[in-house]
Amino acid sequence: MKTKFYLPKNIFSNILLSEIEDKSSIETGFVPSALIVKKLNEEHNAVGLIPTMDIIANKDIFVSSDIGMSFNALLSNSYIHFKEEQETIDELLLKGDATSNEVILSKILFKEFYDVEIKTTLLSRELTDFNDNILIIGDENYEKELFLNGLSFAEEIIELISAPYVNFVLASNSDSALKNFSLEYKDNFTKGHADNFDDLFPDFPQTSLDFLSVNIQHLIFDFEEQDREGIMQLLQMPYYHGLIKDIIDVKFV
Repeated sequence: MKTKFYLPKNIFSNILLSEIEDKSSIETGFVPSALIVKKLNEEHNAVGLIPTMDIIANKDIFVSSDIGMSFNALLSNSYIHFKEEQETIDELLLKGDATSNEVILSKILFKEFYDVEIKTTLLSRELTDFNDNILIIGDENYEKELFLNGLSFAEEIIELISAPYVNFVLASNSDSALKNFSLEYKDNFTKGHADNFDDLFPDFPQTSLDFLSVNIQHLIFDFEEQDREGIMQLLQMPYYHGLIKDIIDVKFV
């Protein structure tokens, strides 16, 4: 019987999947990031990459201590674009594959770094310019070279917590399914990444492909202690800012 494996719809999931040598025992499903935990709650033995902050509302979910998606420098799945000539900021628009990470962490980030309270608003319309403060999440950053003029969300969070930014954790409602998945596939992620993505993303501009090749070393799938610490640091931030009442006890497997 195949294991159902849910992944976010982004390029980094495609890179992760490309590094699994034998995929015959898994059935993959790409869905919007915010819906993956719902899939896991409906399918007990499924595993998936969920946004780290989704753990807050799903305290009983099991989390892999070995596999996930972490960034430790400039490379990011999200980039902030600031409106020019503004003295302060009170609203941040979210565009793309928005999750609890961007909603919660952007508020904390702006409070910590700029001492401002912001509200976040989901943006559905297409952008013709950048006359607003916008956080763009997902592949559009690389499809349209938007990352060139944006501020790396991952890098900002890294500076905030002094640890890697764990964007997604591998999770399941079945500890045995999660253990089996980790045991079978974790060694696939210890061999490093490819240094060329022209074939994987043939429609991407060359500038984006070159950027990925140069910075791919900062994408981590095989977790170490610093990544697990990053998870804990992220989940403590809402508590310290009064957004939740209790510190989350992560059920690592």
